Amino acid sequence: MNDPANGKEVKSGIYSKGEIDLGSIIKSMKQNSNISAAGSIHAFIGIVRSTSKNGKPVVSMKIDAYDDRANESINKICEQLKQKEGIIDVKIVHLKGNFELTEDLVYVVVASAHREEGFEVISKAVEMYKKEIAVWKREDFSNGSSEWVH
Repeated sequence: MNDPANGKEVKSGIYSKGEIDLGSIIKSMKQNSNISAAGSIHAFIGIVRSTSKNGKPVVSMKIDAYDDRANESINKICEQLKQKEGIIDVKIVHLKGNFELTEDLVYVVVASAHREEGFEVISKAVEMYKKEIAVWKREDFSNGSSEWVH
């Protein structure tokens, strides 16, 4: 398996497209000193879909971020969610750059003692990052127009 992180610890935050992948995040998470208490690892992968929220046909997307603010928000979310009982680790990695349809945009990975709290926290993490991090996307439409949204 290709390991863009070269076996190093993967920290939550903003990365350029191609800099990190899901396998590297999970491999890093399994190096957590408390991972033996985990009974499950949950992953959410956000990808580029073919329509905007308003139903316009999307052909590609650009993601940009204010890295410092976004990293601060991401780390705050992860630390907050790691305080929940049964949660071993939480990592959120958002990619930036130019993306085609179906390419990965974001990874949310949760290690938990049991599946119930893992499912709950991964859902909460997705909702929180969607509202709180300083990331913008430019959706490029099939008619040649584009639109920046937060």
